Amino acid sequence: MEKYSRGNTSAYNVLFKRYYDPLYGYALKNVKEAEVAEELTMDVMLGLWKTKGEVAVEDNLKAYLYRSVKNAIYNHHRKKILNTVSLELVSEDLNHTSRSADHELDSRELEQVYRQKLNQLSPQRKKVYEMSREENMTYSEIARNLDLSVNTVENYMVASLSFFRKQLKEHADFTLIILISLLLG
Repeated sequence: MEKYSRGNTSAYNVLFKRYYDPLYGYALKNVKEAEVAEELTMDVMLGLWKTKGEVAVEDNLKAYLYRSVKNAIYNHHRKKILNTVSLELVSEDLNHTSRSADHELDSRELEQVYRQKLNQLSPQRKKVYEMSREENMTYSEIARNLDLSVNTVENYMVASLSFFRKQLKEHADFTLIILISLLLG
């Protein structure tokens, strides 16, 4: 732990090997989806890497990591609740419902922000992200299709999702307001 707190990469690798599988098992037990569990666990481990020893764990790193995964699971479920309605159904429903010009403008603005942020990804990361999220392909299918390793696809997705979280955080309240107004209106 002392070597890790000084930013030693090999010390981080030891921590990763020691904690990744148990944390992944814990996440999988709670979310019941392998890809989601893997993504949540990788986010936590990536966070540990980014802090490079700056994390103030006084007593127990294991407890800290499990708590981090638990919080990630909680956030995942919280976000999932908002996504209970398929976007295709919402868009079909919206075509049949009269909405104000403000709603139409908000939706277009949000789509434009999303597309701008998507275009800021490198071409390879953008392709991997679109194949995963828009074409609903698994990581292994994407890897086969693009002649990449599954690990590379996972790394691209972790980096892309992290980028989106940071970039779209400023629009989170705006997004929530639009979704609620669309569902209630």
